[in-house]
Amino acid sequence: MASNREISSTEKLLNVIRGKAKAAPKEEPSYKPVAPKKKKASPFSSLAPAFQRPVTIGVDIGHQALQLVKVEETAADQWRIIDFRRVPVPPATARGTREFTGFLKSELGKFCGPGKGLQIWSLMSSSKVDVRFIKIPRVPRKQLENAIYWTAKRELSFEDMDTILDFEILNDLVEQGVKKTSVMVYTAPRREVEAVVELFTDAGYQLSGLTIASFAVQNLFRTKWMPTYGETLAGLYIGRDGARIDIYSRGSLILTRDIKTGMNSMVESLVENYTDRRRPSARDLRWGGAPMDFTITPSQAHKLIMSLDPDAPALTPDDAGHDFSEEDIFDMVRPALDRLVRQVERTFANLGGEKVSRVYISGVVNAYRPLIHYIGEQLGIESGVMDPMDPSIPYLSGYTEPATASEKASLAVAVGLALSDNVRTPNLLFTYKEKEKMATVSRVNRAILLSLAGIIITGLTVFAWQERMASKKKEAVAELNQQLSSLNLMVDTKLVLQMAAKDREERRLKKEYGERYLGMAVLSELSALTPENVRFLKVRTSLGKPEGKAAPAARAAEKGAAPAKPAEAAVKSLEIDGIVTGERNMLEGYLSSYVLRLKGSPLVKEATVQRSVVEALQQNKAEGEVLHFVLNIKL
Repeated sequence: MASNREISSTEKLLNVIRGKAKAAPKEEPSYKPVAPKKKKASPFSSLAPAFQRPVTIGVDIGHQALQLVKVEETAADQWRIIDFRRVPVPPATARGTREFTGFLKSELGKFCGPGKGLQIWSLMSSSKVDVRFIKIPRVPRKQLENAIYWTAKRELSFEDMDTILDFEILNDLVEQGVKKTSVMVYTAPRREVEAVVELFTDAGYQLSGLTIASFAVQNLFRTKWMPTYGETLAGLYIGRDGARIDIYSRGSLILTRDIKTGMNSMVESLVENYTDRRRPSARDLRWGGAPMDFTITPSQAHKLIMSLDPDAPALTPDDAGHDFSEEDIFDMVRPALDRLVRQVERTFANLGGEKVSRVYISGVVNAYRPLIHYIGEQLGIESGVMDPMDPSIPYLSGYTEPATASEKASLAVAVGLALSDNVRTPNLLFTYKEKEKMATVSRVNRAILLSLAGIIITGLTVFAWQERMASKKKEAVAELNQQLSSLNLMVDTKLVLQMAAKDREERRLKKEYGERYLGMAVLSELSALTPENVRFLKVRTSLGKPEGKAAPAARAAEKGAAPAKPAEAAVKSLEIDGIVTGERNMLEGYLSSYVLRLKGSPLVKEATVQRSVVEALQQNKAEGEVLHFVLNIKL
């Protein structure tokens, strides 16, 4: 049971901080209000491609059914339900047994697959988590963690070794002229948290987050999955052993309270009123005419109440109270409902200036409209069922909605779990200590990013300076060339002729060497470019000169005289007949790759495939298929 607590004395708290907080860590925490603000982007979020957005699985393990919902974030603040499933828990399968672990593993395997790239969020019982809303004096950021810790320590009286503590800063306010900060703190037994984590670990999956139903429903409002209408809303969950009332203001939880009146109270009320309302019939008489015992057991009363749900199976003549009308059954549980309504009204009265405008009812018989309307009429506000699978919701498309209203309402918590995120959802596995470590890593990353930016700016500055110096040197060279061109140099014709003759001789020698060793160079190049799966059958070359034409041109060059007619270019070609081995569907690719490699050679002007055909090859008593090709190469 949680309530709003205040610090009556600012000075008293500051004295506690000064005296006892010395042993606490002095690192500056990094906490930011998360609601109802949007999630801030990481410094590297723009570098992450869209396909890396994880898919989140919400797992709600109930008493009678396992609810699974899979949600994908398609864009910023845009979601889409991929799949959902509601599986009845096998009878006599108690949680904590090997059979239940096997059941969970099997269903998660069918729904999630191997679990890679998924974030799995599940629930912890709200009765085991203590949620409080406190107000602390506004203190410097460095003292914020200590102020929250010692205030929570005083209010909740927990042991650090056995308890997990986390908090969320809500907002700043001014109360009676004093500046304060509103904080939501919650604690959970470490042993209970480890038990849930161990359950999923034994099932072969790792939990990403663990929260409670109140925070899962909060996700529906914070993500705008369900409208808040800018008002204060209430969620009333009617469970087996009791009920829970959650108050949400503009999408954020501001109060949660456990109520003892629940399904069991309705069962007790029905058992007490059953005898008075029982109408005897001929079937109720024994053989001797003596009346039967008109009493009902709690299990029979529970089944009778559950029959109010329009989606529940109809009662049979063998069921106790089968001849009662819905009005009779509802009248018998009305006293318990009235007690529940009075407790809810007292909760609303403690909200101060907040006025609840709408209440969502969930839990048992959540589809029985008369019960929902009755609670709303008694409270004087609008009432309804929380339906996250309403077709009017823009994020729902491309799937078949549940068949019954009860099934749709039962998936509310699972959908909220699938919308969980460490930024907007309190997580018992990722508390403020882990957030502080991540904030430290983020600060280091930002420092590295700034350092790299500084290095890049320095490099660009040096590059610009070098470009400027190079431009000045080019201007100096141009000026010198201009001066050189203005000089009148005496040209020696004999010297020019000698230099020209020497140049012609060097070019002739290089050309002769090239023609002499062309064949060797071609073979060497083919050896380097030919892969192992390409074999030659025949190689025909043509590296000679046209007869009677190249020799006169060479002799004319030796005499230093220009030939009467330019020599024709030598005809140089290479024809390769070979095969390509390998996988049948890859043979053409191997040949194409080989031709591209040949075209990239400086000795090859053109390479053309004249013929390519797949043939059977028998060699070493092993049969296979090869690609027989004829390749024409111009050098």
